[in-house]
Amino acid sequence: MTDYAWLLPAVICGLIALVGNIVLGQQVLKRQIIFIDLAVAQVAALGAALSHYWLSQYSLFSGSFFGEMAGPWILSLLLCGLIALMEKRYQQHLEPMIGSLFVVSASLAILLVSKDPHGADFIQGILNGQLLWSTWGDVWPLAFITAAMLLLVWYKPQFMTGSGFYLIFAILMPITVKLTGIYLEFALLVIPALCAATLKGPRFFIASISIGIVGILSGLAVSAHYDLPSGASIVICLFITGMLFSLLSSPVLNKSWPATD
Repeated sequence: MTDYAWLLPAVICGLIALVGNIVLGQQVLKRQIIFIDLAVAQVAALGAALSHYWLSQYSLFSGSFFGEMAGPWILSLLLCGLIALMEKRYQQHLEPMIGSLFVVSASLAILLVSKDPHGADFIQGILNGQLLWSTWGDVWPLAFITAAMLLLVWYKPQFMTGSGFYLIFAILMPITVKLTGIYLEFALLVIPALCAATLKGPRFFIASISIGIVGILSGLAVSAHYDLPSGASIVICLFITGMLFSLLSSPVLNKSWPATD
C-alpha cells in the first residue's frame, strides 16, 4: 500500500476539484451555458502561457504561486465579466458566442507558443493536466479556495444564482485547470452533474459525487499502473461510470416515479 502513497496528493486534489465542479456544474446546466467551462478553461490556459512566457521574466512573478496564477486569474475574470454582460443582453445567442470565445482564445494560445520548440509539450500539458504528479503544495491552495466557495454558497446561496456565479467560476476554474487540464476539467464539471440531473436535493449531490469518486480513483489507478496520461484516463473512466450509473439507475427511477397521464 505504501508503494502508492505518492498518489495521495493527486487523489485529494481530484476529489476537491470534483466537489467544486459539482456545485458549479449544477448552475451551468441550469443556465444552459455548457461552453463556459471550455471557454474559461482555455482562457486560463492562455493566461498560463502569458505567465510562463512573459510575466516569469519579472522577479515579482517568477517562481511564486501567485505569479504563476496572475495571468490565468486576470484573463478569467475579464472573460467571466464579459459573459455576465452578454448573458443580460444576448441571451438567445449566448452559447455560440461563448464557443467563439473559446476558439479565439485557443488560437491565441497556439500562436503564443508557436515559436517555442517546447510549445507542443506546453499545449499538451494544458490539455491533459498534471494531476498524477500533484504535490501537497498543490493541495492547500485548491482546498482553501474551494472551501471558501462552499462557505459562501452555504451562507449566501443567492450569490450563486446571480452574477456572483461568474466571479466564483473565474477564481476557482484557473487553479483547477492548472492541475486537471482542460479536458478533465470539462468532464468533472459536466459528466457527474449531467448523469445525476434527474435527481434533486441531497440525492443529486450523493449520486454526482459517487460518480466522480469512482471515475477519479479508477482513472488514476489505470494511469499509474499502465503509465498513461492521467487526465485522459480519468475522463474515460468518468464517462464509463456515468453511463453505467444512468443505465442502472434509470429502471429504479422509473419505478419510483411512474409516469402519470
